[in-house]
Amino acid sequence: MHIILYVLDALRADHLGCYGYKRDITPHIDQIAAEGVLFENCFTSTTWTRPVAASLLTGAYPKVHQTTSRDNMFSVGLKRLPEMLQTGGFETAAFNTMGNIAGEIGFSRGFDQYFDLFREPALVAKRHRLNAAKEGLLHTAEAEIALPLAEDINDYLLPWLAERKAENTFSFVWSIETHEPYGAPEPFRRYAGPVHRPGEGESDDIRSATQADRDRLMNLYDDGILYNDHCIGQLVDQLKQLGIYEDTLFLIVGDHGEAFYEHGFYTHGHPPYDELIHVPLIVKFPGWTHAGRRVAGLAELIDVVPTVTAVAHLPQPAETSRFIQGKNLLPLLTKEQDQVRTYTFSDTQSLAIHNRYLSVRSQEWKYIQIRQPQRNRQTLLKTVQHVLARGLLWDIIRRPRHFLRSYFRNNNEFLFNLQTDPAEQHNALTEHPEVAQELQQILEQWLMQNEQLSQQLGDEPLTYHESEALQKHLEKLGYL
Repeated sequence: MHIILYVLDALRADHLGCYGYKRDITPHIDQIAAEGVLFENCFTSTTWTRPVAASLLTGAYPKVHQTTSRDNMFSVGLKRLPEMLQTGGFETAAFNTMGNIAGEIGFSRGFDQYFDLFREPALVAKRHRLNAAKEGLLHTAEAEIALPLAEDINDYLLPWLAERKAENTFSFVWSIETHEPYGAPEPFRRYAGPVHRPGEGESDDIRSATQADRDRLMNLYDDGILYNDHCIGQLVDQLKQLGIYEDTLFLIVGDHGEAFYEHGFYTHGHPPYDELIHVPLIVKFPGWTHAGRRVAGLAELIDVVPTVTAVAHLPQPAETSRFIQGKNLLPLLTKEQDQVRTYTFSDTQSLAIHNRYLSVRSQEWKYIQIRQPQRNRQTLLKTVQHVLARGLLWDIIRRPRHFLRSYFRNNNEFLFNLQTDPAEQHNALTEHPEVAQELQQILEQWLMQNEQLSQQLGDEPLTYHESEALQKHLEKLGYL
């Protein structure tokens, strides 16, 4: 059996046709959904990439795997999906396009091969080249780096699979077309039109955008989806030519969504409104099992690990399974259970000096809590260091309200009735205090359980100081 876990960075669910989007930009993904199972209500455990990737590979929430901050490496001793599959006789490889989950910060463990495509010499020569000192790359000595395209993933993935088509394989794929800066190749600029200037779609454009700018940015985003979908279609065609598509477990997910000012924020890493935590989860099973099913029950990205291992018939030792917080989704398909979870949760804090965004969500209600960091001399010093290190002083001078609103908030609790207010525009906290109190208690219990598991693990992540190259690379991607 072949397993492909394909992650489209920053892909929100409501921009796919199979999830109801009006623009016809995902015909190939929609076809895969028709051949497989679409989980209508899947949610991510945090709103930025690195902790989501660690959750996808461990089936654990961020507090447990502890890769929560920008200075954390993915290093704790939790068993990972590729390691589990290796034990079951699978050959494993990753095809990665971005530095936030680079192999050298711990993501390569369990993979026989880990292709960090952004530093591949052939792609540096072939694609638009970026000066490493100016644009940045994690702990790299290369003078130049590349911004890979989704078609480049196919160029590396397909030969690897062709050589192993008679074997059991696991391919972990991470594309970046749907992450800013958005830049689909010219033939796929259906909505945004020709490029007017270099750097279009970068964070400065987004954070100071007018309505016309916002519309254009969403057009750029959709063009990126259109292009990535095209490359997925080419991948499927090649898998069919290799004669392995029918035997492939093909999962398509977004690691988090993307905000376009629905709640005053752009891009991601912000409070967990649905535009950021509602993500696609599409699973095409071997032999077309369960084809055409749509599942309304709640699911989370951490459910990928137990579901994949169940399909692969891999037993889980008790020492491993007690740290897997995800749920096997197969009972939803065999109708053994109507639901495997009542609530979904999220936890986002990329730096200790940043706000911590927490949420608990049912089918009917969502409770969001924003916890501000302690305001003392130490955190003030770290904040000043952060501003100076990232070169944010001029941005703060130009847009003080944007930063002050994030730093000092008047309202740190939100309650939304998702049945009557799916766009999450009306805070119902004062109208339904009993609901808020119940969800707050559930959230606190969840946090306590995560803390207990983390203590049982008895491990702490390694940390590093971001090099100047890494800072610039992540800044290019809008993380800083």
